[in-house]
Amino acid sequence: MKKGLYIMALMVLLIIAGIAFIVVFYATGPGSTTPTTTKTVTGPLDLSFKPFTFNDLLHGHPKVDLATSGKRIHSAKFEQIEQQTSQVRGLPLKSQVPLVEASEAVIKYQLIVGFTEQTSAKQLAANQKVLRAMGLIKPTDDLESILTAVLTEQIAGSYDPETKEITIVAGKGLGNASDQVTMSHEVTHALQDQNFGLTKPPLQNDAYNGDEDTGVQSLIEGDATETMYQYAQTYLSVSQLMQVQQDSSNVSSPQLDKAPLYIQRGLLFPYSDGLTFIQGIKAQAGGEKAVNNALRSPPLSTEQIMHPDRYLSGAGAPKTVAMPDLTTSLGQGWKRIDQDALGEFDIGVWFEQYVNAATGKLVGDGWAGNSIEYYQGPASNYTMPIMTVWDSTADAKEFFDNYTKLLDGRFGSRAKKLGSTATSYIYQAGNVFYYASINGTSTLALQATSQQLLNTALKNYPQMAAAQ
Repeated sequence: MKKGLYIMALMVLLIIAGIAFIVVFYATGPGSTTPTTTKTVTGPLDLSFKPFTFNDLLHGHPKVDLATSGKRIHSAKFEQIEQQTSQVRGLPLKSQVPLVEASEAVIKYQLIVGFTEQTSAKQLAANQKVLRAMGLIKPTDDLESILTAVLTEQIAGSYDPETKEITIVAGKGLGNASDQVTMSHEVTHALQDQNFGLTKPPLQNDAYNGDEDTGVQSLIEGDATETMYQYAQTYLSVSQLMQVQQDSSNVSSPQLDKAPLYIQRGLLFPYSDGLTFIQGIKAQAGGEKAVNNALRSPPLSTEQIMHPDRYLSGAGAPKTVAMPDLTTSLGQGWKRIDQDALGEFDIGVWFEQYVNAATGKLVGDGWAGNSIEYYQGPASNYTMPIMTVWDSTADAKEFFDNYTKLLDGRFGSRAKKLGSTATSYIYQAGNVFYYASINGTSTLALQATSQQLLNTALKNYPQMAAAQ
């Protein structure tokens, strides 16, 4: 898990047993991430009056002294929430969590700095290229602008595992039931940190790929969401639960609502599916003890989150998918700029967007492991291989057969079939060529900006049929 802030930034409505809750967002950003560089922050910035964007932080190097930007406060109500959350979760509160209040602008700054410490401008640009190539965002979409708008849409506070502090918006207080429920979520993160360590392996590991990261993130957020739910059931009166329901019904998130489907689902997944995962392992393997065991040995795929029984049995452990380095064969001026893994979640949303949800579930369910790479060449030329291993040959064929439907759904009549064999086919849509092949339990989806380039890349996969 890349280090980051546990942010009460995105007010997301979840209906749990008929009760609506306001949930928090963990600021790692959606989708896949890879190890990145940390930015040095220097230069003046007046947060009170000047707006700022990811670009300011990635390139402008503003300076804010977070240590002096907040004010330490003491709250008897917060201390009560700490103790009650500790009792509900069954984890000891080893030390009081410092509570700090700061302006919304400072917390917004803190959120985006947390993101830029793990996602450099270079990596953000690479992520954007991959998402555009897959059609998960439009060619005209700017990933930086989308994330800025969504992540800063609503700010409530954060837990920082580096400083061990919870920061809340100045003047917000903890006066109503919704504030108490939300704070119990953040206190759960502090309890996780004190008892298991959020900034060290196995909960944080720079070697994790994006799907592994999301698996761990979903465990952490699912635990905090389930604890928040239990806190409300235990300590809130009927009238307070009704207040939470009312507060939640008044929450709007227009930036999230208009974000691409993959961004929306990527933000919600750790909470919705993470909660289901926690409830599943608690029911099957012994309550809170099962959750504690998971924090010591976390799920390392979205498949394991979506199928708790597979996690418990060990059946959902992802298989390693080795990929050849195409750089030499592609020639001078070519460079691999991104390397990651698509999980069951990613595959499912991809097919849902261009076929339907049922097909997304059907195809994604057979996932066993994946590697995706993006090679950038001169000008705007690129090639992107996606190699997936599946649980069975039947599962591999589900992908192979339905990938044509994905291309049809994405491009319509613009997708022209150029040729096929029993185990491969190739399409063209605009200036990009799309190839897919199957060999046993493995599939390769390969796209490139020319047929010659595609054929050159394909020579590195001799187990797959040639493009016809």
